[in-house]
Amino acid sequence: MEVIQKTLLFVSEKLKMVGAVFLIGMALLTCLDVIGRLFKYPIFGTVELVSFMGAIAIACSLPFTHQEQGHIGVELFTRKLSSKVRHTVELCTELLSLALFILVSWRMFDFSISQMESGVLSMNLQLPEYAIIFIVACGFVIFTLTIINSIFQTLGKLRK
Repeated sequence: MEVIQKTLLFVSEKLKMVGAVFLIGMALLTCLDVIGRLFKYPIFGTVELVSFMGAIAIACSLPFTHQEQGHIGVELFTRKLSSKVRHTVELCTELLSLALFILVSWRMFDFSISQMESGVLSMNLQLPEYAIIFIVACGFVIFTLTIINSIFQTLGKLRK
């Protein structure tokens, strides 16, 4: 089990770096486009590229954020509960998240395949959209595995 946790941590760390690179790319491309517009030379396809990079940045950062418990949580009510009840609520939340992201991952892969088969290209740059959707789906699969890992950790806390 520890090997799986270390592997997930390693993959999440690498995906976090990929997400950061795409986030920096979004900022640079946006700045260059704004400067180009000042001189009447905007960068063609900036909106598409920034949208694609944003989707990839989010999908790549989800696993690490979940491992670090960096998502926003409302603890007004659960803070006053006993640790067993708090862990039970956490487990229920994780199980619901698992169900959601299994569904989302599956549908993203399915959508990617249908986009590839139909040959859909982006509007301006004529890039294959299925590749971006596939990358996002892969990020969601790693996120789903991270949720499964945290479920096992929460079950361990409940047993103590």
